[in-house]
Amino acid sequence: MLLPASDLGLITTHLPAHDGMIMKVKLLAKEAKDEKLIELLDKKVGIMRSHVRIMMDMLDPDKSDYEKLPDFDELPQSQLETTTRGSQKMDRHIAMEIKASTEAMAKDNFVSALKMKDPKVKQTHIEMALQQVQLLNMVTEYLKENKADITPLGTPEEQKKVVNHFSHMMEE
Repeated sequence: MLLPASDLGLITTHLPAHDGMIMKVKLLAKEAKDEKLIELLDKKVGIMRSHVRIMMDMLDPDKSDYEKLPDFDELPQSQLETTTRGSQKMDRHIAMEIKASTEAMAKDNFVSALKMKDPKVKQTHIEMALQQVQLLNMVTEYLKENKADITPLGTPEEQKKVVNHFSHMMEE
């Protein structure tokens, strides 16, 4: 299938990011101790490899189509090499890094999808971003369980101040 040049360029910039991220996650897995964190790392690698496979199919001019992105629960499992020599503190830091990189990848996929011209390629990248968001939610939950994610709450007074300030829009 032939892609618009802009889509080709966007996909071409995604591939090195995926390549580097897969290697980084594999290295982080060697330092992880917690089984749940290792499962999250494995899920991240599965997402990244699945996305690479789809993008490579998109780029193949000899193919007329490419496979549908697998559902989140159908992603391939990989066997990450682990040593379980890490610590709980190290696991929290690894999870924080994975959270940040997953959020960045989700944003990158959403922004790229907005710029893409081919409707099917655009939709696939939106779905890729949504998979990253699912993983992001799982990592955030892991961090909360391990008391490594703090979300400060606003006060009722501050929230009411905002509501009052913008209430005119409800009446216009």
